[in-house]
Amino acid sequence: MARLAHALPFFAPNIDLLVFPAWDCLPYDRVSPNTEILSRRLDTLAKLATSTSPVVILTTVSAILQKVPKRDTYANASISGVVGDEIVVERLLAFLEGNGYTRAGTVREPGEYAVRGDIVDIFPPGASDPVRLDFFGDELEGVRSFDAMTQRTITVLEDFSLCPVSEVTLDEASVTRFRSKYRVMFGAGSTEDPICEAIRAGHRFIGMEHWLPLFHERMDTLFDYLEGGTLLLDPLAEEAGGERIAQIADY
Repeated sequence: MARLAHALPFFAPNIDLLVFPAWDCLPYDRVSPNTEILSRRLDTLAKLATSTSPVVILTTVSAILQKVPKRDTYANASISGVVGDEIVVERLLAFLEGNGYTRAGTVREPGEYAVRGDIVDIFPPGASDPVRLDFFGDELEGVRSFDAMTQRTITVLEDFSLCPVSEVTLDEASVTRFRSKYRVMFGAGSTEDPICEAIRAGHRFIGMEHWLPLFHERMDTLFDYLEGGTLLLDPLAEEAGGERIAQIADY
């Protein structure tokens, strides 16, 4: 996948290219997927859900075998603004918390955000650099991209757009759905488990992504995001799929 992602822009520089990697952890693991990988996945799903432009998607067998939240989950799951807009900062922070962003002292990795007075730094999924939002009250006075290492401004921007950075959304509906499905699977006393306690309080739990279907009404496949696309497979794809399915069953 990495080799193709590097080669295709050389041979076809005008084609839009999206990459959809698999999680970097074992099925049903006790750790969460890498934040950068989640960011790349969410960036691709959000673009597929909101755009109809021709595109080439590079992915892996492990990635396409795993179901994802249904397409309309990301059709309107974004927040954006233009310099001069009135944006309630508390609403912006609630969006960040509910959609997988992690609060940090200094923003350095995708999916992190930081608040210092009237300044909110955010590293959106799929972006090469974080953005700095300058507020005066609830008015957006300025938007700048900056270097995550030096924290210095790179470019002055006119607007910003953010999409979720986690496939798990911790809103009231998804929390209620999780607790109900978890109880059905494991019995009434299971809601006292640490993971259920954390979810009920609206807190993120390490490894919670492996319970993804419990947070959503329905799950789709990557193909549900594609309308009439052409599928090209590696010669070893079927073999790799069999091995992956066996691994999932084992874990």
